[in-house]
Amino acid sequence: MRLSINSRMLIAASIILFSFLGVTGVTLEGSFRVSTEASFKERLQVHLNALIAAAEQESDGSFRLLHALPEPRFFTERSGLYAKIIGNEGTVVWSSVSMNDITIPIQPGLGRGEGRYQYLLASSGEPVLTYSLGLTWGENEKFKEGYTFAVAESVVRFNQQFNEFRQNLWAWLGGVTLILLIMLTVILRWGLAPLREVAEDLQDIEAGRHHELRGKYPKELRGLTDNLNALIRTNREHEERYQASLGDLAHSLKTPLAVLRGAVEVTNQPIGQLQSIVEEQVQRMDQIVQYQLQRAATSGRTALMAPVDLEAMTHKIVTAMDKVYAEKGLQCHINIEAGMEFRCQEGDMMELLGNLVDNAFKWAKQRIEIYIRRDDLENRTAPGLLVMICDDGPGIEEKDLDTVLARGGRLDPATSGHGLGLAMVQNIVELYQGELRINRARLGGAQVTLWLPWS
Repeated sequence: MRLSINSRMLIAASIILFSFLGVTGVTLEGSFRVSTEASFKERLQVHLNALIAAAEQESDGSFRLLHALPEPRFFTERSGLYAKIIGNEGTVVWSSVSMNDITIPIQPGLGRGEGRYQYLLASSGEPVLTYSLGLTWGENEKFKEGYTFAVAESVVRFNQQFNEFRQNLWAWLGGVTLILLIMLTVILRWGLAPLREVAEDLQDIEAGRHHELRGKYPKELRGLTDNLNALIRTNREHEERYQASLGDLAHSLKTPLAVLRGAVEVTNQPIGQLQSIVEEQVQRMDQIVQYQLQRAATSGRTALMAPVDLEAMTHKIVTAMDKVYAEKGLQCHINIEAGMEFRCQEGDMMELLGNLVDNAFKWAKQRIEIYIRRDDLENRTAPGLLVMICDDGPGIEEKDLDTVLARGGRLDPATSGHGLGLAMVQNIVELYQGELRINRARLGGAQVTLWLPWS
């Protein structure tokens, strides 16, 4: 099962969020422990300095305090704060009241000025952090003795503070994570709401309640929705055109069929006359069928069509016409930009160029000129595809334009053809919202100018 976009984004954001807050929590926890431990050690140094300042050696080698230490816990049994002075041979020469019945395995014998921090376990089972410093003591420089001054403090309170901080830290981080996830979910739902609207509009289209996407979408989706609407409209137009073509075909065939039926029903009719009627009506029906099929196949511009190589298509059509009209020996001049492309249906462009070039070859005497470029017309503000095909044939008079553009319209019945070419061209141009002009060319014949909007 594939996850939705909302679920994917939520899972990805959750992983990033948990990773970031997890690293943040571990970092803060480590920083707090380091800073608290540094403060703890600094406090032990202060206690030890106070002990050294208050200590005085007796004549028997023992020590006494000239004044009481500033921390009263030294004088309270099992208070968690301890101090003692040890000779280098291991003899305890002084210890605080708080150490009564408690032993802490502090190692003596430190060199002068040598300090040491240690985590040890007291005989009472209490974990402590000790700070020891080696000193020499005595008035005579030659007879100074070495001692180890040591203070120790229970780490129970330190561990409790650290555990409380850790619990509060992770509780707050967990709460922040939950709030951020809720906010992220709301933001994702709000941000992806246009996609859900598109899906709902598509369901309405499938159900027949609407004919196109009707929502007001953000600019990031506007290109997608506009293209979908254009595609839907194009498909609807195609369907309508097929239905109209089928209706027109059925209606147009009624008259030839009626004539044939009438001819068959007439008795004693000469065979030659009957053959002429049948041939004429069959030709008429063939023209109708060809026209309706061509018109139904014309698709017009769609939003997702590929560009057509106009240069290659033009040369292909001209080559084919050269073979068909080889006996005329015509000269065809082509002026088109190399690799020029136009976004349209390939079949539509083939119908346009094929019909116009075919007409030019059919009526030309010696020369044909084909110009294709990106340009505009007098009444057009935006550039488009401009196609001009000229010949030196008899041309088309202005009074005959309606005839040649009409379906089946022909100026010379003796010339082969069905009179559908220019009608097809006119129909395709209208589908592309372009313009078709026919006038007199400088070569003396017809000049057909075709303009289609570029997009």
